[in-house]
Amino acid sequence: MKNLNEKQILGIIWKCNLCGFCPKDFECPGFDLETRWESSMARGRISIVHAIMQNNELGFQYSPLAKERLFSCTGCGHCFYACPSGIDIPSIITLGKKKLVDANNYPETHKLILDNIKQYGNPFGETSPRDSAWPELKSNTEANTVYFPGCMAIYRLPEVALDTIALFNKFGENIRVLQNETCCSGVLYRTGHSTQLEEVTKSMINDINNNPPERIIFTCPGCLETFKEIYGSELKEKFKGIELIHFSEYLIDKLTDLKNNSDEIAARLENILEKPIIWHDPCHLARGLGIYEEPRRILDTLNIPYIEFEYNRENANCCGSGSGVRSAYPEFSEEVTAQRLEEIKQLGAKTILTACPFCEYQYKAVIEKNGVALEVLDLNSLLTKLLF
Repeated sequence: MKNLNEKQILGIIWKCNLCGFCPKDFECPGFDLETRWESSMARGRISIVHAIMQNNELGFQYSPLAKERLFSCTGCGHCFYACPSGIDIPSIITLGKKKLVDANNYPETHKLILDNIKQYGNPFGETSPRDSAWPELKSNTEANTVYFPGCMAIYRLPEVALDTIALFNKFGENIRVLQNETCCSGVLYRTGHSTQLEEVTKSMINDINNNPPERIIFTCPGCLETFKEIYGSELKEKFKGIELIHFSEYLIDKLTDLKNNSDEIAARLENILEKPIIWHDPCHLARGLGIYEEPRRILDTLNIPYIEFEYNRENANCCGSGSGVRSAYPEFSEEVTAQRLEEIKQLGAKTILTACPFCEYQYKAVIEKNGVALEVLDLNSLLTKLLF
């Protein structure tokens, strides 16, 4: 997904030759669940966006169904990889969302997310300080490495952030957090509120610019994708030259250290997790950032056995939570996750391993609601359990 302008999007739309391959070669999170209507597949959504772009100036009112078809897109990017013309379908749909936002025709829950980010600096409306669990990292202004936990790891899965910090400490990494870290606000772009990005991220970007680190390491692939792909050129210019990486990429440089602990890890693994373990490729990490092999190399180096989904890497299926879908259409979102859980059941896995706090949270919520006997862990949390 790219931050493209309207003219660029219109040019991309005209490249669609209506071949219909988009529902044949991949599983769109919405197509099978929405009775396989044309409007639920990528081609149909492109047609909706095109109609909005052509007719918006005439003041047309669009039906609730048209709104639902666009805002129920999780932005997983699977359609982009299935399209033989290489059309950036997620960016087209995101522009359609923006057009509906401009017309004040969008889910009420997304307005709440926007208001919460503006007022509290996070999408949940949490009032507790973001750095309350690690004040020493905020005061460490000299470190050349910034750790960016992301909202999910701070407010919903704090153990992920704490486990990541424990790993940094084990590897002797001198880190700090930003003085004015707020939500990366990628969710605003993905829900059609792209015009708000510069305003809500201004203090955070200035913080980076005033004391630039050599690199920023992210727990959340959605945050990293936002920094690398979503922010416009003016925002990116302010942290030009700073290395932006996911924690799994950081761990690749620590493989020798990890391998030295492989025997100890193998002994502990038997007592920590139910096997088989299955690896879930997060959409933002895999298709969004092209990070497929790093997590697998880490698991292979440590001789941690795992199985794969039938569809994995660039063909991996979405967990169902992205782009504000979990908040706007919770039942639909949970149905998508339930499909993944059925796949996992058929494969006989007992533990889901991933590297995205949002995927982890989504899986845990649906597992708990449905009473499914599965464990879900972030890769960093697994390593912490095995190394400490």
